Amino acid sequence: MRGRLLSFGLNFTNPISIKSQLCKLEKMITIAIAGGTSLGLGRSIVRAAKSYPSQLQPIVLGRKSSQTPAWLEQEGVEVRKVDYADENSLVEALKGVHTVLSVLLAKDGTWASTQISLLNASLRAGVSRFAPAEWGCGTRASARIEMLAPTVEVMNACREAKEQNPGFEYAGFHLGLFMNYLGYGARKGEEEALNGLNDSWVFVWDVKGMKAAIPLTKEGKVPKVSMMEIGDAGKFAVAACLLPKGQWQEDFSMVGDTVALDEVVKIVEQVRGKKMDVTFRSYEQVVEEMDKEEIVYPNKFWGELEEMQCRDLVGEGIMEPILNNRCPDVKPMTVKDYVGKFWS
Repeated sequence: MRGRLLSFGLNFTNPISIKSQLCKLEKMITIAIAGGTSLGLGRSIVRAAKSYPSQLQPIVLGRKSSQTPAWLEQEGVEVRKVDYADENSLVEALKGVHTVLSVLLAKDGTWASTQISLLNASLRAGVSRFAPAEWGCGTRASARIEMLAPTVEVMNACREAKEQNPGFEYAGFHLGLFMNYLGYGARKGEEEALNGLNDSWVFVWDVKGMKAAIPLTKEGKVPKVSMMEIGDAGKFAVAACLLPKGQWQEDFSMVGDTVALDEVVKIVEQVRGKKMDVTFRSYEQVVEEMDKEEIVYPNKFWGELEEMQCRDLVGEGIMEPILNNRCPDVKPMTVKDYVGKFWS
């Protein structure tokens, strides 16, 4: 990675530049949401940012090749069309931007390169803060999950950018599993329950069918998982944008709720008033099935996530409430809140 990053566009050794940057923070902060046309995280961040009209100005970076979705047009948020393969296009779109939040996802092998180009363009444009597209399991998990491996390269690039530009800040937002996977078939508004989630893979719990397949640790114990509702993830990310200069750190993990996998079963049963059909999967069974899987997505990806859950480790499937402690005004939903709201 050495030599691939461009130097940051501000002179942090010049007192005038420092004063100017501090003044900028006291005024309106412009946030660029890369990939913000998405119905899930993109929309949740846009709407959360709009709840601070005197402090935050959200803009969305949309691909030139894509049409702006109707929901985004209705929000009245500026959309700047970009070509992620053209760094100069990105630099132009990022003029005046203070913070970049990336929710980009590319399954064509360009996920890392696209985000590194966005990072380089951010540095050239004088962006002060950058958050790559993490938004999942913890910092220790990515290197062990094939589809998430590109995020390791991107985070390394962020570290190098920080080394070369001491005033630059970056953070990876980690939240565990989206609580919204419990929302498929929800009795009280499936669309609201999913909140833009469009991956229908059944992971552990099939609430609609009242079935659960719980993976166990090597010791045969039921592991825990951290979960976060998509809208709450947007609220935390936006609240982080309001933190004072110097407050960002590499790991910005957040917790909606951390529960044992069978505790989720008990909550569902209590709310729905009937029993789930529960089976338990040994660690050996989970690993054996995952090792035989040849289809990378979604089969092997979810198999690797299931194996991660079996390890039952903080920093993988279990998050620390770092951002909760930094932004105590954000009150996320618990699993009991979520299931009660959409399944009672």
